[in-house]
Amino acid sequence: MREAANEIAAALTALAAYLTTVLPRVRKELRRWRRLAEAIPDPERRRQALAALEEKRSNVEAVAVFATLAPLRQRRAVLRTIVPLQLAIDYRDVLEEAGEGDAPPDSFLSALDSGWVREGERLAGCRAVASHLRGAVERCAEGQRRTHAAAAGDRAGLQRWAEGLPAPGGYRWWELAAGASSSVAAHALIALAADPEADGEAAARVDAAYHPPVGALTVLLDDLVDQEADREAGEHSYLAYYVGEEEADERLGIIARRAAGQLEQLPRAARHRAILSGIAAFYSSPASVGPGAEVLAEFVRLRRRLIRRRSQPTRWQ
Repeated sequence: MREAANEIAAALTALAAYLTTVLPRVRKELRRWRRLAEAIPDPERRRQALAALEEKRSNVEAVAVFATLAPLRQRRAVLRTIVPLQLAIDYRDVLEEAGEGDAPPDSFLSALDSGWVREGERLAGCRAVASHLRGAVERCAEGQRRTHAAAAGDRAGLQRWAEGLPAPGGYRWWELAAGASSSVAAHALIALAADPEADGEAAARVDAAYHPPVGALTVLLDDLVDQEADREAGEHSYLAYYVGEEEADERLGIIARRAAGQLEQLPRAARHRAILSGIAAFYSSPASVGPGAEVLAEFVRLRRRLIRRRSQPTRWQ
């Protein structure tokens, strides 16, 4: 009973920190980057950049929760690193979906890349975390590229790449690929870089906790939510590699437990667990993580309803 109460308290504390010290600043950063996107001279690139900002806005707002791992004084600096990094990832995703992944970066993408690097280098513990952060970002970029290639028919290439990833045993190759294509490890490392006492050992533990388990769980749950739409559109889905729903449910539970176990070994473990609960809540799968996710799931459901209402046209339109 006490453990459940502590978990719920941690979830509520994380939620309060997110709503009061993170979300308003994220929206301010998004407005700043939107002004830059609107200034892109090429009409098609401008449309794609704005699509990344609008259609994938929820991605940025979701990963911004990692700023709650940083001390309050450092959260603004952490967000100024997280936001352009996630926007760059999402913009590249839009370009790759349009078959333009190999095109030279435009001014907006260059500004995003230089922006997150510049802000990240200002964080007190950046030097200790830098190599792991760079590896996580490169792994995510390659995972994203390989996923798009698999959607175009090169699933064998995705498998070969995933089987070559350094990772602990006990994972299926597509679980490793899913975890690699997620950005959560990079954002957790950015939060760690705000700690002046961060060292390489701590960075390695954070990276191992988020890749593959938390990253894989994020992508697989996302595919679960989009399962029907992906099937109808013929999109690539990591969930489709399982032989059936029973196996998928079993593996998701195993990965969730492994994720929770590894997060327990990190500094600020309660906050990391709260973030994991938030991930489960975001995808409406709280039971596999714990009671803290139930609290966050209700908040997520309410927020989604409000967003849908705001997006609906009024009677006089």
